[in-house]
Amino acid sequence: MADLFSDTVDHRRAEVKQAVKSAADGMRAEGVQPRDYVEQLSWLFFLKAFEEAENAREEEAAFSAAFEGDGGPAHAYARILQGEVRWPEWTKRKPDDMLAFVNGELFPHLRSLAEKEPRLQGDPLAERFRRIFSEVKNHQSKGSSFARVVEQVDRLSFSSETDVDTLSEIYERLLQDVAQVSGYAGEFYTPRHIIRAMVQVVKPRLGDRVYDPCFGSGGFLFEAAAAIREHAGMMSGDDLERFRSRTVFGRELGALPYLIGTMNLILHGIPRAQLELVNTLEVHDEALPEKAKYDVVLANPPYGGMLAETPRNFNVPSKATETLFLQHIMKSLARGGRAAVVVPEGVLFRHGPDLKVRRRLVDEFRLHAVLSLPAGVFLPYTGVKTNVLFFDRPEDGRTTGEVFYYELENDGFELKTTRKPQPGSQLPDFLARVEKRETDEERAWTVSVEDIRKNGYDLSARNPHRQTLDEHVPAHKLVSEIKTREERILDLLGELEELLEGGEA
Repeated sequence: MADLFSDTVDHRRAEVKQAVKSAADGMRAEGVQPRDYVEQLSWLFFLKAFEEAENAREEEAAFSAAFEGDGGPAHAYARILQGEVRWPEWTKRKPDDMLAFVNGELFPHLRSLAEKEPRLQGDPLAERFRRIFSEVKNHQSKGSSFARVVEQVDRLSFSSETDVDTLSEIYERLLQDVAQVSGYAGEFYTPRHIIRAMVQVVKPRLGDRVYDPCFGSGGFLFEAAAAIREHAGMMSGDDLERFRSRTVFGRELGALPYLIGTMNLILHGIPRAQLELVNTLEVHDEALPEKAKYDVVLANPPYGGMLAETPRNFNVPSKATETLFLQHIMKSLARGGRAAVVVPEGVLFRHGPDLKVRRRLVDEFRLHAVLSLPAGVFLPYTGVKTNVLFFDRPEDGRTTGEVFYYELENDGFELKTTRKPQPGSQLPDFLARVEKRETDEERAWTVSVEDIRKNGYDLSARNPHRQTLDEHVPAHKLVSEIKTREERILDLLGELEELLEGGEA
C-alpha cells in the first residue's frame, strides 16, 4: 500500500512539473522573457489558488451552518470574486475572447474591486488585489498561446499538498533562472534550511506578531507561521482568527515578490496576512509607538545596494540598504521581542554609520548569537560572505553580556552555483549548541561584551580555534578565506571613497 501511495505521489509530482514546463515553454515560444513569464505564471497561479481558497471558505461556511442547524444567508460565505470574473467562468471562453476579456475587463475589475463592489470597501483583500494588478500585467498577446498556458495552470490543484510542495520547488528554480539571466538588484532568496534554523532559534509562538520588512517570496513568514501552528496544536476559534489575520505582517517593494509571497501565504492557510506593497525605508518611523511594534522579526534584507540619496528619516544616516534595514528592524522590535537578521560581512566591521548602529545594537539590545555563514550560501544570487545576527529586546532592559559565535562551514549543500546536497551539515550542531551556549574547540566560542567594546564594537567572527596559515589548511578553506578578505578590502575601499567624497563636498 505504501509503495502504491508513493507511486501515486511521484506520478502527480511529474504531472505538475510537466504542466508548468509546458506553460513556460509556450510562453518562451511566443517570445516572453524569463522574468516576464515568471510574473505571468505568478498572477495566473494566484487567481487559480484564490478560486480554490474561496471554494474552501464557502464549504466551511456551509458545513458550519449545517452543524449549527441554520442554513440561512447570514451563515453563507460571500465570495470576493463573483460572476464572470471567477476563474472557472472566464477560463472557459474561446482563446481570443478569453484574452480580450482578461485585458479589457478582468484586470480593470481587479484593480477597482472596492469601487465596483461597494460591499468590499475597506476590505484588505480587495485592496491587495488593487495593488497587485496595478503592478503586474498580461505579457501574452496571442489568444491561442494564452489559452494553452491557462489550460496547463488549470490542471494544478492548490488544495493538494503534493501540488503545493512541487510548485514551491518550481518557484525556487524559476527564480534562480531569472536571477542568473537578469539579476534582482540586491534581492537574494533565502534557502529554506537557513530560514528554518533562524525560526527555530527565535521560537515564534501563538500571540506573537511576526514581521518581515522585505518578505520576498514569503519564506520567513510562512516558516514562522508553520512553527506557531505546530507549537499551538489545536486552536480555538478566536485563536485561529488571530493566527490568520493578526499574526503575520510584511512589507515588500517589488510587485512580483509581493505577488508570490501573498500567494504562498494564502495557500498555507494565512489568507489575511497584513502585507503592504511599499518601500519600507521610505515609511520608516523613528517615533514608532510601542503598540505598533513586533514580537518577532525575521529578515534577509537587500544588501550591497547604495541609495541615490541618504534618507532623512533615520537616526543614523546612510546610503547602504543593509545598514538602514538593520536600524529599521531594531526600531520595529517590541519589548520582549526576538530578531534574526541576515547581514553581509561588512556590517560587522565597517566604521562610520555601521559602527554607530553596532554600538546601539550591543548597548541597547541583547545581541546573543552570531552565526557566520560560508561564502556561497546564497548562490546563484551572490557569493557574498554573510552572517546571521540573533538579538532580543528583553522586558527587563538587559543588554548584551556575552555573544555566542558559531562558524558554519557546511550547510548541507555544495558552495557552488548548482548547490547540490552534500552530507555533513553543521546546522544541527549549531542549533544544539546555541540553546545551551555550548562552545567547543573547533567552531563555537563566546566573546564578552567588554572585549567587543575594547575592539571598537567589531563583531566579526574571528575563530580563535582557526589554524594558522602556516599549518595545513584545506584548499576550499583557503579559497573561502581569500574571497572573504577581498570582500573586506572592497568594503573598506568603498568606505574610504565615501569619506573622500564627503571631504570634497
